[in-house]
Amino acid sequence: MSKAYLNDGYIMLLDALVFDGKKIGNISDAGIDWGGDAAEYIRLWAAQVRGCPVKKLKKKEGTNVLKFTLIELLPQNCAAVMGGTVTGERWDAPAESVSLSGPLKILAGTGQTIEIHKMTLDGLVRGTIGGDNPLGIECELEMVKSNGGSPFAMYPTVPFISSDSTELSFGREGGSKTLDIDASGPFSAGVMPAGFDLDIVGGRITVTASANSGAARGGTVEFVLASDPAKKVSITLSQAAGNE
Repeated sequence: MSKAYLNDGYIMLLDALVFDGKKIGNISDAGIDWGGDAAEYIRLWAAQVRGCPVKKLKKKEGTNVLKFTLIELLPQNCAAVMGGTVTGERWDAPAESVSLSGPLKILAGTGQTIEIHKMTLDGLVRGTIGGDNPLGIECELEMVKSNGGSPFAMYPTVPFISSDSTELSFGREGGSKTLDIDASGPFSAGVMPAGFDLDIVGGRITVTASANSGAARGGTVEFVLASDPAKKVSITLSQAAGNE
């Protein structure tokens, strides 16, 4: 049965954070701090009116700045917030720091989505190695003007689940491949076909096929949204025969 949320106006908890179409990994339990600078005004005073200004003009709009610390430093996560290149399990930071740009989507655990149309993101590796807290990437996002219209929106989350790939193929030697599941909340995986295994870290799925010395094999695995089991996505797995 679908789990319905009553939109009572209280936005709390964090289910997912997506920047420029890429799901960001786990962030510190401090969460996302939404702050910024207040608007600046010019106030005109008159000698005869001493209790308040006679005119008030806005000089600068207020800013919206979101800050969080990424602590799940998988290569794909690091590249999503700082750029650089990913080769297997290796992340190479960019030669020079870069500001990334794109839309931001925040899925709250209380059933709301906040969608910001354009943000710039800057990230820096910070922290202490050897203490109680993990090394992290301190991220700062600033809302910038989009092409007219509202800069951001808040609305009840519509349950969904999707994958960036619907098929994974392996050679007879086996190996591992990854795919990303994008979902509005927690999800579960079905039974894997014989010869295949999986590991779930956040929304990233790693499928591993063992070496195959027999006939070609394959099958499908389903990922089901916990809040609405009717919403699911199927991935087809296949592996070449051992004599091919």
